[in-house]
Amino acid sequence: MLELFPGNYRWSYNTHLAFAAGGQLGDLELIMPVLTENVGNDDVWHDEWTRLAGIVEERAQSSLSDRSFSDTMFLACLYEIIGEHFVPPADPRRMAAYDKVLEMFEAARQKYPFPLDPVDISFEGSVLPAYFQPAVDVSAPRGTAIMICGLDTTKELWFLRARQALSDRGLNVLFVDTPGIGGALRKQKLYTRADYEKPVGAIIDYLETRAEVDPARVGIVGSSLGGYYVARAAAEERRLAATVAWGGIYDYHKVWLDRLANKGTLAAPSFQIMFITGTDTIGDAVACLKDFRIEPLGPRITCPFLIMHGAKDRQVPLADAQKMLDIIASADKELIIFDGRNGGSAHTQFNNHLPALHYAADWLAEKLG
Repeated sequence: MLELFPGNYRWSYNTHLAFAAGGQLGDLELIMPVLTENVGNDDVWHDEWTRLAGIVEERAQSSLSDRSFSDTMFLACLYEIIGEHFVPPADPRRMAAYDKVLEMFEAARQKYPFPLDPVDISFEGSVLPAYFQPAVDVSAPRGTAIMICGLDTTKELWFLRARQALSDRGLNVLFVDTPGIGGALRKQKLYTRADYEKPVGAIIDYLETRAEVDPARVGIVGSSLGGYYVARAAAEERRLAATVAWGGIYDYHKVWLDRLANKGTLAAPSFQIMFITGTDTIGDAVACLKDFRIEPLGPRITCPFLIMHGAKDRQVPLADAQKMLDIIASADKELIIFDGRNGGSAHTQFNNHLPALHYAADWLAEKLG
């Protein structure tokens, strides 16, 4: 992965994330001088990406059409999201930034030329906030993909990464914040958990109430840590017809033990794992991950299963993706390794995102279409 900030993987990786979700090189130029002079200062990171979001928000107000306004405001929202990532959860700026993300996203969504409906899914006395995107130009019930995030992303960022890629292929899409993610974490205080079949089951219960959804053709995609979430769901929730682990997560507990021993790389501050687990120390947070393992689940995973992994992934070893593939019982299973020539070789392909997005969308259209 090209390190835009040499020696600082975290800043470089998250800048690639911005490009993967639609960021523009010319916009980065507006903040690059200050960032370059202050590499590693996360307060500057927040301030500069927030400043850029404000510039692009002003640009949106000068748009000559609803479509231009929507696209530009989504871009401003993206930069606000990127600026939020490194702010400690107890810092008031974190929630202020997230509220601004929701405000910008809603303004963009209202002018978006395709349906993207906000919904709240009932779950254990609380709600999982989501956006439902129906398939394009289809009247009959269709296959549906549930999009699950990872350690530090949100449903808004998932949408900005995927846009119309799946709905254009005839699939409904549900972008959802589940425990430990986005609004479910920040607003509902729902922390991550090992038994991810529970929230996924509630999501499928909801989808079965929608006329647009064929309940026999529901699939799921999980990015990064979401690769564990969807594998756990596939093992225990028999209604899933296809699963994509966009990042092979075999033993997330060991991944974190290795990181604590300086054997792994982090793309988020270490406080993020405490944030999503609702703990006060890194040791307690890592202890919460002891059951985030695929080995005991693999024999129960029988639906079509796709694993996508980067050949030069510095956050989760490539060997873990192969172990994940080997343990899964599905007769229809595949591991695709992106090596740079066929797509981004970094974690979740943020350094060249589009080929992996196309591969996943085509695979799901084939399995759920």
